[in-house]
Amino acid sequence: MLKKIAFACCAGLLSLTASAAGVVENPWIREAPPAAMALGAFMVLHNDADAPLVLVGAQTAVAGEVQLHRTVFEDGMARMIHQPRIEIPANGSLEFKPGDYHLMLMKPKQQLKAGEQVEITLEFADGSRLPATFEVRAGMGMPMDHHHDHHHDHAHH
Repeated sequence: MLKKIAFACCAGLLSLTASAAGVVENPWIREAPPAAMALGAFMVLHNDADAPLVLVGAQTAVAGEVQLHRTVFEDGMARMIHQPRIEIPANGSLEFKPGDYHLMLMKPKQQLKAGEQVEITLEFADGSRLPATFEVRAGMGMPMDHHHDHHHDHAHH
């Protein structure tokens, strides 16, 4: 059963969404210009189970596709690499953040503006699903205009 818990923590608002699959903390999407072909989505994904939790996909109504990515730095260049699965260790967590693991919302169907709320449902290898509400935020983290290396062209999706 999905539980939504919101409470004030320190200087900001911390949002938690929980299910048997895991817990999503601080979910947000970086606001982008109207012509952006992709948007980055970030969160901390906690796994309180005694076995690894394997994220294999995500769905949202606001984008044509959601992909799992990781940014790697090689020879001073940042490249985004598509990840078919991302494992969250047993009794552990993984931060999806700019410059590391993140969700890419490909071909946004509308411009998302700071303050808007977006539902994204995470999908796991065991068949479980975890819906979470992501807040659109302006100007956080590094720009998303670094070099993309997906072994495919975003314009042809």
